[in-house]
Amino acid sequence: MKRILLRTDITSSLIRASAKKEKCAKVCRRLLAIAALHDGCSRSEAEQIACLTPNVFRIWVKRFNAFGIEGIRDHKSTGRPVKLNACVRKALKEKVVNGPSTTEGLSRYRIVDLQDFLKNEHNITMTQSGIWYTLQDLDLSWKTGRQRHPKSDEVVQDTFKKTSKMHFKS
Repeated sequence: MKRILLRTDITSSLIRASAKKEKCAKVCRRLLAIAALHDGCSRSEAEQIACLTPNVFRIWVKRFNAFGIEGIRDHKSTGRPVKLNACVRKALKEKVVNGPSTTEGLSRYRIVDLQDFLKNEHNITMTQSGIWYTLQDLDLSWKTGRQRHPKSDEVVQDTFKKTSKMHFKS
């Protein structure tokens, strides 16, 4: 195996001291492995101390050489960048709140219609569940009440209902 070169400005006693103060077990193992490597232990022994594979251990050593003890700590992942910026989210919300125009021939938007809107207007493709979660984030509910026919008459419906009580023989 190739020998790993470590930076010389940080001593193994300083690395062990920071490992004692460390609260995260993973980081502590990494620091102790690098301190052992600094003291002359073999690379395979240091990998066993850190409980890491050779490639992953090499990555941590490179981070230690580049950033020192702070490079050994885990950093928060930034994650996937959002597809919808504030301007597109605002346009989507306005479209849903205003509802479809009479020329579109729809009574309300479906998620498929919103997918088409994002694809055609903003060149953004999203899954149906992604659009649904975005609508939730925009404080929009996808649930609607039961539709009523505009010509329905409650008086006629009430008179149509049965008024007699059914009697069962026992």
